[in-house]
Amino acid sequence: MTFDNYTLVMTGIGGQGLISLLQILGDTLMKKGYKVTSAETHGLSQRGGRVICFLRFGSMLAAPIPLVGTADIIIATEKSCVLDVLKYAKPDKSSKLIISTYEEKVINKEYPSEQYLYNLLYENSDNIYYVPATYIAEKLINNLKTANIIILGYIVRFLPLSEKELENCLIQNFSEDILNINLNAFKEGLKLK
Repeated sequence: MTFDNYTLVMTGIGGQGLISLLQILGDTLMKKGYKVTSAETHGLSQRGGRVICFLRFGSMLAAPIPLVGTADIIIATEKSCVLDVLKYAKPDKSSKLIISTYEEKVINKEYPSEQYLYNLLYENSDNIYYVPATYIAEKLINNLKTANIIILGYIVRFLPLSEKELENCLIQNFSEDILNINLNAFKEGLKLK
């Protein structure tokens, strides 16, 4: 796999730590020598609105916001949020979709059915991975705010980064009082199949 021009699209709900995830990945990739560019939209995120982040890296740098149909990886930290960014999936269905099993249902709004989501996801990708990040954060780590770091541990397998490189970046980005919790969350993500 080549990483000359690689694109990640991340989406979720404000407060799930997507901007932190974006910064940790960007920092680690830059330390590894890649050119990195990123952008995010987070207008109402402080009130639980949806957030979309873009991270592009490689030896050939492009604009921060990718063209439709060019994402190598799409990450959704809330299951239905993936619907907002499926347009970035590659037409050949090679994009990897990393979908958290977490659902944030809004009162008086109909949540997409499992069948609807399933059909749409498989129309757009042959590489779909479900990650129970919120469940693990709540049950094993006892801290819901670590779900994004569990996802970070999971996606290492798809990126040109080592476990050690990301651990070092976590050490540099988190204060001592929350570092061990986040390192444990990262290790739980690494363990997922």
